[in-house]
Amino acid sequence: MAADAGRAHRQLHVLPAKGAGAVHTGASCIDWCGHALFDDFSVAGNMLAGAQVVDATARAYLETAGRPLAERLLAALAAGEAAGGDKRGKQAAALRIHADEDHPLLDIRVDDHAEPIVELQRLHEKSLERYQPFVACLPGRHDSVGLIDRAEIEARIERFQTARREHRE
Repeated sequence: MAADAGRAHRQLHVLPAKGAGAVHTGASCIDWCGHALFDDFSVAGNMLAGAQVVDATARAYLETAGRPLAERLLAALAAGEAAGGDKRGKQAAALRIHADEDHPLLDIRVDDHAEPIVELQRLHEKSLERYQPFVACLPGRHDSVGLIDRAEIEARIERFQTARREHRE
């Protein structure tokens, strides 16, 4: 960061695979600004309604341990919004999740909506119908071919849907 002349205006998070993370909120970030660092995640923001936004976001993430990452992140976003969110109001939200492939596992966004987090949650639910199970069939680092038989792909999607239904019941 020492070489970055704009560091006073930036927030930076480093979460290594092993070892302690690090966070920085520059002194010139727009108030309210701040961060919270935990063992395996961090939360930060600027232009927020107050510290309660970061606190509520972190609490929701911690309280949803054991659930899929996308659900935890959506719960955290919703909690931060409920605690006051961005002091300018709301308009957009996005969720992008990568694992160890070049392509994202999930990449959804809402650019202009009265309730962007609610819409992001709806898009996430929609992605579970076919998109996410299909992405799991793509070639990648661990399977250079992926599934190419359409019947196998459809069967995997159906198994995924069945497991989701059973989990909800």
